[in-house]
Amino acid sequence: MKSEVNMSGESFTLTRVFDAPRPDVFRWWAEAEKLQQWSGCKEATTCEVVMDFRVGGSFTQKMQISVQGRKCEFSFVGAYEEIIVPERISYRADLGRGATMVTIDFFDLGDQPKLC
Repeated sequence: MKSEVNMSGESFTLTRVFDAPRPDVFRWWAEAEKLQQWSGCKEATTCEVVMDFRVGGSFTQKMQISVQGRKCEFSFVGAYEEIIVPERISYRADLGRGATMVTIDFFDLGDQPKLC
């Protein structure tokens, strides 16, 4: 699975095709137990996700990170603004130094959905 990255102005787009049915890939974003299994940066030793997956609901993600032998915690919160099962998830994320809007589109390509 190769990722494609595009940046234009203040917009950042990451595109990736997965080898799984679209409803399954969507579920990996919609269920805390699944999201915390794969989410987080490479240096994260643990990832905890608490979420209320509905429009107007919120989430918190906490990661324990080990960098050069130092352990620290990184967390961020967000609120869901749009959910269209299994097509789109949009949320506003507060990363501590500012907020950003994130939209994930799940395009149906048969057995290999494309996420942008």
